[in-house]
Amino acid sequence: MHFPLPEALEPEKTENQVETAYQQIEDLIVSMELEPGARVSEVSLMTRLGIGRTPIREALLRLAADQLLISQPRRGMVVRDTDFPMQMKVLETRKALEGVLVPAAARRRNREEAAIMAGVVSGFRDLIGRGENLQLLRLDRRFVSLLVDFARNPFLAQILPLYSLSRRFWLAHRELYLCRFRDETLTEFHILIGEAVAAGDERLAHDRVTEFLAYVEEYTIFLGTELSEPARR
Repeated sequence: MHFPLPEALEPEKTENQVETAYQQIEDLIVSMELEPGARVSEVSLMTRLGIGRTPIREALLRLAADQLLISQPRRGMVVRDTDFPMQMKVLETRKALEGVLVPAAARRRNREEAAIMAGVVSGFRDLIGRGENLQLLRLDRRFVSLLVDFARNPFLAQILPLYSLSRRFWLAHRELYLCRFRDETLTEFHILIGEAVAAGDERLAHDRVTEFLAYVEEYTIFLGTELSEPARR
């Protein structure tokens, strides 16, 4: 005789709760609501997010595996710090993955996916200049997730946590970034990349992502140089 699993143990529901917990905790980390070095409490997150202990715990383990959290003796899970040397390693890896990801997405996307990407591009256009950074960061997460889906190469999903680390580094130092760079430029690059992918233009997608990564490297080095100045330490 088959007995249905209790609701709390249904695999699909638990998996969905883990994904929800992961995204919400990631939002807290990337937006700096959970500051670098902050201790992460399962009980506090359960109360804050209204999600049970098991999904929270599994989400924290995923975030640790993705390098957004680190485990420290006697402190448990803490939020990883933002530092320039680590960000350069993140960028080095992103360049290797993203240079494959974006052209592959342009080459393999189908007509329905092209329409979905066009909708995301429209969303980026709507958010330019509105100062809604959290909404932009969430749309950016969807954008990169779609690129991974369209590329049809699951190994390229390794880029997702790297983007989270990059978003957090940029947001943590946004005021310094704005001393030299325009707030809209990153979003404009995403629009250009999204348009190339939607059009199925692999060569243009390659060129756009190459320009984008050169820009990301430029501002990352600028931020690292400025942050190394004694007056800013």
